[in-house]
Formats: sequence, structure tokens, C-alpha cells
Amino acid sequence: MTLVVRSIAPDAGFLPAAAQEILSFAGLSGRGGDLSAGSLLLPNLKLLPALSLALRTVAGGALLLPRTDTLSGLVAPWQGALEALPDARRQLILHTLLRGREWFDEGMLWDVVAELTQLFDILTEHAVALPEDEASLLARLETAFSLRHSQALAFEARVVNTLWRAEAQGKPSHATARLLAAGHWVAQLDGPLIVMLESTDPGPLQALIEVASARVPVLVLRPDRRLAQGALAELLACAWPLAEAAPMRDRTAALAPQIVLGAGERLQMVAAESLEDLGQAVADQVLDWLREGRREIALVACDRLAARRARALLERQHVLVQDETGWKMVTTRVAAVVDAWLEVLATDAWHRALIDLLRAPLLFADIDPMVRGRAADAIDRLIRQRGISSGLDVLRQALLTAEGAGIEAAKLLLGRLADARAVMMSSSSTTIADWLRRLLKSLELLGALPQVQQDAAGAQWLDWLEARQAELSQDEARFRFPAWRVWFNRQMEAQLFRDERIDSPIIMTHLAAARLRSFEAVIVIGADAEHLAPPVAPGWLTHAGVRRELGLPDAAAERIRMREDLAGLLLACDRSVIAWQSLRRDEEVLPAAEVSVLLATTGLAGGSDRPLAVHTREPLASPEVAPTVQAAPALPQARVPVRLSASGMQTLVDCPYRYFARYVLGLAEVDELGEGMEKQDFGTQLHAILHEFHTRFPVLAGQDDAELLAALDAISEAAFRDAVQRNFQDHAWRLRWRGQLADYLAWQRSREAEGWHWRAGEKVMAQEHELGANRSLTLQGRIDRVDEGAGEHGDGNLALLDYKSRALKSLRDQVADMDDVQLAFYTLLAGTHVGSAAYVALDGHELGTAELDAPEDRAGQLHDVITRSFNAMYDGAALPAQGTERACAWCEMRGLCRKGWAGGEPSVDGQAVSEVDHER
Repeated sequence: MTLVVRSIAPDAGFLPAAAQEILSFAGLSGRGGDLSAGSLLLPNLKLLPALSLALRTVAGGALLLPRTDTLSGLVAPWQGALEALPDARRQLILHTLLRGREWFDEGMLWDVVAELTQLFDILTEHAVALPEDEASLLARLETAFSLRHSQALAFEARVVNTLWRAEAQGKPSHATARLLAAGHWVAQLDGPLIVMLESTDPGPLQALIEVASARVPVLVLRPDRRLAQGALAELLACAWPLAEAAPMRDRTAALAPQIVLGAGERLQMVAAESLEDLGQAVADQVLDWLREGRREIALVACDRLAARRARALLERQHVLVQDETGWKMVTTRVAAVVDAWLEVLATDAWHRALIDLLRAPLLFADIDPMVRGRAADAIDRLIRQRGISSGLDVLRQALLTAEGAGIEAAKLLLGRLADARAVMMSSSSTTIADWLRRLLKSLELLGALPQVQQDAAGAQWLDWLEARQAELSQDEARFRFPAWRVWFNRQMEAQLFRDERIDSPIIMTHLAAARLRSFEAVIVIGADAEHLAPPVAPGWLTHAGVRRELGLPDAAAERIRMREDLAGLLLACDRSVIAWQSLRRDEEVLPAAEVSVLLATTGLAGGSDRPLAVHTREPLASPEVAPTVQAAPALPQARVPVRLSASGMQTLVDCPYRYFARYVLGLAEVDELGEGMEKQDFGTQLHAILHEFHTRFPVLAGQDDAELLAALDAISEAAFRDAVQRNFQDHAWRLRWRGQLADYLAWQRSREAEGWHWRAGEKVMAQEHELGANRSLTLQGRIDRVDEGAGEHGDGNLALLDYKSRALKSLRDQVADMDDVQLAFYTLLAGTHVGSAAYVALDGHELGTAELDAPEDRAGQLHDVITRSFNAMYDGAALPAQGTERACAWCEMRGLCRKGWAGGEPSVDGQAVSEVDHER
């Protein structure tokens, strides 16, 4: 039989030329013909429509095509009969073998299994046989690494050799089954075989071609860049020579300037400073090409993040992109919901994971979304109020005594979570197939399946789940929940989702999938050194010497293959753009080596002013903002607040607009439940400790110091116990307070000696404040501590104390600030006979009080300010954004008030609410 090899330039004319060769090989000429007796092996079925069109065009009439498919498709009937071992089952078997031998830490096993299966498939694909024994393999590894008597290599050789032999027993892998099936397929060929190669080197197909050519006529069509013509082909030949060549300077010296000019008409380089700029540059270029009438456009996604951003920007312009590469299943909505559910199980309803789950899409399809939203809000509110960081059962118990909107629906949601948890965690360990069954059942109980089935990615995920269940149903290896979750997460990372609902001539693909395909225009997205790079070899074979010793392509061969893929893509397209992000985290990002060499070639050939010079994409400009008046709203009388606290009054003094946003619009930030104790939580604990202590010991006189210290220590220990159990690092706060106990008792005794005695703690007070004109305002607050005076302080006089977990000096600076209103406000609440108001410093090197001078006088001044300010609100006065620099530094309303954005000072009709400064 005959073997004919034809080389064709990998440009836009590759498929028409291939069609001509196929028809000539078949002896067809004239109009139409019959190729149905033959077989056509394609590297990618995406080539078939264009090749079929080319065959019909060259044939000049109707044409019966040969049996056409990829190698996997052509050998599928024989491969199916071999009952190949599913990849999931194969990995599980290797995992069981490794776990039994205890060679690796449990946490490493799945990583090792992934590397080994990839290694074994590469060896199988290239028909490489490992040496017959471990010693021979070790010798080859030592040769590769130039080492002798290496314990590490001896261990690697033992692992690879043992598992390779073990895997050879029983059912074949998919790679092995495909290799065996290919032999059966070739053995039954009874007509011509046409093989289209992706590169000049046939690689693993060489053995198949040789066997087939002994039975039937074989035509091999292979791309060869040396045959390409034109300015761009000459430029690429100079920059990326295929064989040993003269130094670059000598090569470029012979390159005519018109070659660079001609190449520049087809190829452009674009560097963008940010991811957003890169995405916008790609989107703008695609839109420009569409306006020019180009339709078949390819986006080659080296940088997936930038490519997805470009896709989103195009979809805003109603331009759809067909994504051939797919997304990792782990990035889809269904995967996010499943991961949130597994995190709730793993952490016993850790508060953030729980709220994420309750607010996630797809769950509780049978519950009204508004009801579900109120339930989630109620649970979130309860978590913050009670400080419950985790514990599903603790939350359910707390709901029994909770009140408010959404509580009943919250009980329902948590009850269903508990039922689903009971299904998932019915036993501590089970098989992987059973874990998957439990997962599916738990999602059914959570009302997720109806919406998952309607979701495109969700439907594919359910198919994947059922397939894995069936494949692993016979396996009996048992796993605990954490180990199963590691396996599950790895499987989700490896699984791809492809949205097949979109049909568009604009496609997103990867470089290898674009081999031999022709487009009207193409953009290579992310051509930097990180993203435009050959795939990384498995960890066992990172050393190039190892790959050579085992007869596998090394890193240099992979890089050449990638470069030829890029060259073929540029030659096959009428217009090309190579784009990359040039700045990342304020550091320069270099283009890929191949791009740098191409740029250097054009620079040496014609200078940097030639068309292939890099076009820098300017950063996106901020939109022009016309000068506006700063925010200064006025309130309708019905919206004027009727209650006022000390913190509310302080906010009004600091910035009227901030008061408006917080207390009128209700936009105050919700406090986060911290992972550990913070300074504010520390202060709250001290309040509770001292209140309990003074309730038990209102007077210290006559009490034993040791007993008092023991009592205060015991109360403190009990108060910090739960916090320390949740987070041992909070033990530092406990120790910090315990260091102050003796000093606090000494300070309290000195206070009693001065004539002040504890009277009440955590005292809630309220008072009606008359504004006149039938208007009133309720003042309210909680005073940490009230002492009663005797002797020189006057019988019945009160001292108002506010505990602060801060140093004494900072409190004295605060109380001296005329804009600080807290103590004056408390004095106003308490009424008359207030002889003292002070902050108590409970932290730092010195415990003591920061006294407010003349508290009743300051309360009277504040009384007048409150009256004028709220009457001004009722009369329509504005609430301008006029906070000081210190007040604005940490203001959560900074994005609303537009301070600093306006063209000048606010211009507001009428009086503004800013009376306090005038009062000073």
C-alpha cells in the first residue's frame, strides 16, 4: 500500500489546499464524486464545516464525504467494548493504594493521585513503557537529574513503578483503552485513510499511520510554516526560525522595511495598564471589526479573567460570544450554593457561611422570596444581638425566645437546615457514592432541585453528579466528611461548564483549539509571560531531563509547539491583535518571550516607529463630573426625628448630613460580628463585669480585699469564658483586664473615701424635651453608673460615670473638647443635682476619672442647642455636609455627601443646623 505525505502552509488557504489534495488522492476530478469508502481523521471537529465547504467547492458539485471524526470518535465502538475504567474510579483505586501504604500525608493524597494519573496517561499516549523493574527506573531518573544514590529519587521510582504495575492490572484506563481500540479500528480498515495533523510532527499518531499504511492507502496532510508566503510569514520566519539560523541582528538586517510595513497591516500589539483597560480594549476592537463588516472573530483567552471581562463588556452592547473553552464548574452559581451548604456543615453554621447560604440563589424554591428574605434578616439580626458566632442548634434554641418580624419563617428555614444536616451527617464516614447521594437528598430537602434543574449549569452539574454516583457505586472505600469534601472540591475544579445555548460567529477559545482554523480577525488576550506559556508539566516530571529520559516531550518542545500554534493562528487570520496587561499591582508585566522576540525583530528591522510598535492603551478616564452643590437636605416636618440619644446628638454636632443619613434615612452601618474580641467588645465585657460586681458589693468598706479581688476575678473569668472558648486569642483580653483588678479596687476604695457611693448601674433614662409650638423630643440613654454623694459632695448629689476602655490621657483630651456632648447629654437626662460627670479610664497604666467642668452649666447649653437645632429642622433648615477633617476621616457616609466633589462651598437657602459652634 502507499503512504503519501503532503505539507501545506498553515494559513487561510490550508483547508482549500487540503481539499484539493484529498480529491487528487482519491482520483476525483470534474463535478462531484464519492469519498464515502474512505475515513478522514481530523484533529478537531471544528474544522469539519469549513473543510466540507472547501471539498464541495473544489469538487464543483455534490460530494459524498468520507467517514469523518477525531480519533476518539472513530475508535469509540471498539473502545466501548473494552469497558474502560472511569477516571473517577481509577483515581479512587490509586488513592486507596496510596492510603494503604502510608507513603504520604493524608492531605497530599489527592494531589499525588492527580499527578500520577496524568503521568500514566502521558506515558500511555506516547507508547512509552517503563523499565521492567524499579532499579532500572531509578537508574534513568538518576541519569536525568545527574544524581547517584538519591533517597528522594529512589522513593519516587518506587512509587511510580509500584503504582504503574498496580494500575496495569484489571480494566484499562481511558487512554489505554483508546490505544487498544485504535489497533482494532486500523485492523478493519478497508478503504483509504486521510489523516490531518495539527503539526509537522505526528507524535503518537506515527505508529498508527505506519500500521494503517501497510493495509490501505494513507494520505497525511500536515502544516508546514516554511511554505507560508507574504510579509507576515517572512517576519515570523525571521523572528521565530524553525531551524538553526543566523543571529537575530544578521537576520533582521536582511529584512526589507516593506516587510514590516506589510506585516503591520495585519498585526497589531496592544498593552493595557489594567485588567479593565485590557477588557475594554478587546471589546472596542471587536466592535470596530463588526462595524467594518467582519463576522468570524476569535477571542483566544490566554488570560481567562481578562477574556471574561471583555465578554461582559460586549454583552452590554448586545454582542454575544460563544465560549468554546467553558468555565470551571466551581465558578457557577450552583457550585457556589453547594459550597456554601458544605461550609455550613463543616463549621456548624458559622455565622457568615450561614447568612451566605440563606441569601444564596436556588435554595427554598417553595418559599416566597420576600418571606425568605425577612427570615434571613431575622437570623442575621439575632446573630448580632446574641453574639452567636456558630452553632445551628444554638441558633434554633435562641429563636424560641426571639421576637420580631420574620422569626417564624426563620424557625422554618433553620428547621429545614437541621433536617438536611441530619441526612448529610447520618454517619461519620461512608462511601463517596453515598456522600453524593446524601448531598442530592439534602439539596432536595432545602428546596434547591427545581431551580438547579432549570439552571443551565445546574442541569449539567446534576448530570455530572449522577454519572459519578453510577461510576463509584461499587467502590467500598469509606471517607469522613472532610476527606470527601477535598475529593469533591477537586472534582468540581476539574469539571467544565459550557453554555451551549449561545450560537454566535464570535467565539472564545484557547490557542490549541484554534489550530488550522481560519478567522476574519483574532485577538490574543493576555499575551504576557505568565499567561501565554506552555502548560506546566506534572510535579513528577518538572525536570526536563526526566521527560527526555522517559521519551516524552520536554518543556522546550512544548514551548515550540505553543509558538507554532501562535504563528499558525496569525497566518490564518486577516487581522490580528496581540494584547496583554502591562501593569499588575504597580509592577511592570513583560509580554511573553515570543512576543518580546517579535517586537525586538521589528525594532531591529525598522525602528520602534514601525507599525508593530506597541500601542499603549490609555487608562480609562474618569467621567467628567459637573460641579454640584454639596448635599444639604431639608426635612419635611413629618420626617424630623422625635427621639434623640447621646450618640445621635454627637453625630448631629459632628456633621448634620451624617445625622440625616444615619437617623432619617436609616443608613447606619450594621456592626459586623467579629471573629475575635475587639476593643469595643472588650469594653462591653467590662461594663457587664463591673455592673455584676457592684450589684453584689455596692459598698466596699468593711469587706476583705482578698475576698473582693477573688470575687471580681471569678466574675471576670465567667464573663470571658465563652469568648475564650470560641477564640483562644481572646485570652489576651482577659489577661489584660486581670492586670487591672487590684488597681480598680484601690480606685473604688479611694472614691468611697471621697464620699461617693455606688447607687445604680446600666440605668436607662428618658426625658421629654419641650421644643415649643406643640413640639417635643424624647431624650433617651443608658448611663453606665450613677454614684450618690455624701459629706462635702452634698447629700443626694449624683455623679454620672461612663466606663471607657481607654487610657486616661485620651479621655481628658476628649472631655476638654467643647464639641464632646456625651457627659452633658447624660447630665441633661438626669435632671438636677448632678454634682459630677466623668469618664472612667479602665485601660492603660493609670485608672482614674476625666471630669467634665460644671456639668449642669454644660447641660443647660446643650439644652438650648437641641431646642434651636430641632426647631430649625421643623422650619426647613438644611442639614449640610460640613464635618471636620477628623469627623470625615472614618465617616461611612462619605460616598453620599459628595464633600470634596463639589465645585465650591454649599449654597443653601435658609439657616443650617450648625448651632453648636456659635454657642461656644
